[in-house]
Amino acid sequence: MPINVRQKEVVRGKVLYYLALIYPQAATLPLLQGELDIFGYAVPLEELEFHLAYLEEKGFVSVERARGPKSHREVTLAKITAKGIDYYDGRIPPDEGVYLEPRA
Repeated sequence: MPINVRQKEVVRGKVLYYLALIYPQAATLPLLQGELDIFGYAVPLEELEFHLAYLEEKGFVSVERARGPKSHREVTLAKITAKGIDYYDGRIPPDEGVYLEPRA
């Protein structure tokens, strides 16, 4: 089932929402994937990587690969940027590609 454009915008907003909650910590892709699932948006890993790349190009998140202290495996970490927080807080005009639900 193809995901529609609005759903993509909502998923990107949920990614920013979660990353803002855990700031200044970063999230691994499986953690983000699990959180999106809890929010009701089950997203395949490849699609999540697409959304993160999009948000990274917009300057809202930073994505880096790191090695664990006791592991030789690389882990991808996503972290909201200062610009991403400003966007999430409404200090930057709305972006058509990222939908944030109105907050009270």
